[in-house]
Amino acid sequence: MITADILYVNGRFYTMKAPGDTVEAVAVLNGKIVFTGSLQKAGQIPAEKVVDLKGKPVIPGFTDTHLHLIMDCQEREKVNLTEADSISQVIDLMKERQAQMKETDQWLMGAGLHVERLKEGRFPNRHELDRISKERPIYIFSYCHHAGMANTKALALAGIGKGFRPEVEGTVEFEEDGSPSGIVREMAYDNYFVPVMNDRITDPAYRKALMEKLAPAYSKMGMTTLHTFSSFAGDPLEYLYMYQELEEEGKLPFRIRLNSSAPLAVSIGAVTGMGSDMVKYGAKKIFCDGSLSSRSAALIEPYADAPEQKGILFYSQEEMTHQIKEAYEYGMETAIHAIGDRAMEMVLNGIEEAIKTARPSREGMRFRLIHDILLKESHIRRMKALPVILDVQPIFIRNWVRLARERVGTERLDYFLPFRTFLENGLIVTGGSDAPVDDVNPMIGIQCAVTRQDLTGFPPEGLCPGEAISVYDAVCLYTKNAAYCCNEENERGTLEKGKFADFIVLDQDIFQTDPHGIHKIQVIRTVVGGKTVYEA
Repeated sequence: MITADILYVNGRFYTMKAPGDTVEAVAVLNGKIVFTGSLQKAGQIPAEKVVDLKGKPVIPGFTDTHLHLIMDCQEREKVNLTEADSISQVIDLMKERQAQMKETDQWLMGAGLHVERLKEGRFPNRHELDRISKERPIYIFSYCHHAGMANTKALALAGIGKGFRPEVEGTVEFEEDGSPSGIVREMAYDNYFVPVMNDRITDPAYRKALMEKLAPAYSKMGMTTLHTFSSFAGDPLEYLYMYQELEEEGKLPFRIRLNSSAPLAVSIGAVTGMGSDMVKYGAKKIFCDGSLSSRSAALIEPYADAPEQKGILFYSQEEMTHQIKEAYEYGMETAIHAIGDRAMEMVLNGIEEAIKTARPSREGMRFRLIHDILLKESHIRRMKALPVILDVQPIFIRNWVRLARERVGTERLDYFLPFRTFLENGLIVTGGSDAPVDDVNPMIGIQCAVTRQDLTGFPPEGLCPGEAISVYDAVCLYTKNAAYCCNEENERGTLEKGKFADFIVLDQDIFQTDPHGIHKIQVIRTVVGGKTVYEA
């Protein structure tokens, strides 16, 4: 006989097993679903508690398969430059914060800057940032975090001066006389600036307190699992123990999968999947190239709006193949950042070689390809023969509706964020936000995937409209498909007997709403392991 701790009834539960598949009730025992079915049958199940959902729609909880959680929390404390439309406005906004600061050695930080929104069409240089302050170090992140701007003081502290030579060519920009311009890219921030910052984010106690303070905001958006990615510059900023402590203290309202670019933990044998149901070790993060917005994504042919540039590759083919194979043989899944078609070529070469030559063979392991923005048809054919997961960010569409054609040209748009093509070829596609690069709210990403427009409805026909997907498929990116990361498709992602009771209750039916209004849908209850962690 079935018994339950909690019985959730009178809901329209979309199981996500197939389009339109619904049940009226779900019974939960010890955090897992033990029954799905009709109200009539649910009424025969003894339960300690019954929750009436009053006919509201319910879907599995959202998973963000790619974000930077601590960075996203920290971002909320920087000067928000998202809407800045000129360098003078950037300077004014930064000066406002500067006036509120006391210690002169405290860094003034800005974030969210979109170069395409600035009337000058370029990033501010060090001379312009010096107008804010010459005594205080200043650093600004582009919205994608693949480019940064520093004033002269910050550059000096980082050891970047005339004649400086970065480890990777192209990551530090110089003026004609050999002096740094103040524009830096990619790993320059982690390698040169982070070590000299007196940033509170390096304090473990501060990081934990910040996470505890802001965690409810993610539950409010329906997040039940977060795949957070941590960079490594001596201190990866995110540690399993921090999340484990929060779990033990009852202060972690979502599941964490921690992925890191830190060296493999060979000495202790830590591999993908180690941990608890709430906190697990994820994948080894590897960067192959940069971003399209800063023109550091590696392209086969030059950028349409900068014929002299093809982007940056972080490694040679031999080095990339070695990293992939080393992790694969060790038993660690990899999550590889590849945006441009030249980068994707390198990554696929590495994966194919690893599978072919690795000893021992690691059948069942998957390779996550992150971003996958600009591809070639041949890449998709090769992916079909490989155990890959495409970890995409549908919300990025809104950033490219006005710039994609100018940046890459008309011919290459055929395979620009080609979600429908991926799915039609049987590939596993998951959804994330890359927060703080963009908004973590999955509703915005789902709407962008369906409409191929920004939230204003531009362009009317959509960006590459043939790549638009259905609402069901878009929701799958953040639920059913997302569970394939870390091999959890038999544990989460759909509302089925035996899986964790992770689900969210909505104020509107996402499958019956005008697609242009999906971003307005609100989560009114978030349930993790059968327990309500948020209620409006």
